[in-house]
Amino acid sequence: MKNLKERIVEISQYLQHLMEPAVFPEVQSAVEKKDKDLLIEVCKKIKMPGIYISVIVPLLLSVSPDQIKWPFQY
Repeated sequence: MKNLKERIVEISQYLQHLMEPAVFPEVQSAVEKKDKDLLIEVCKKIKMPGIYISVIVPLLLSVSPDQIKWPFQY
């Protein structure tokens, strides 16, 4: 069984894969349209395990563009 640290690292790696030029336009389109099915298909395309799909998809769909600003301010 993987510990929390290992799972966080793996989730981070899959999020990085979603930033790759080959799939990022699809990810961006799916998030803008709030298209869960398209986002799941993109995750499957990069061979993301189902356990992480069920974590990452709702997370990405719940973040509005207004919340994403850099640098982060707490």
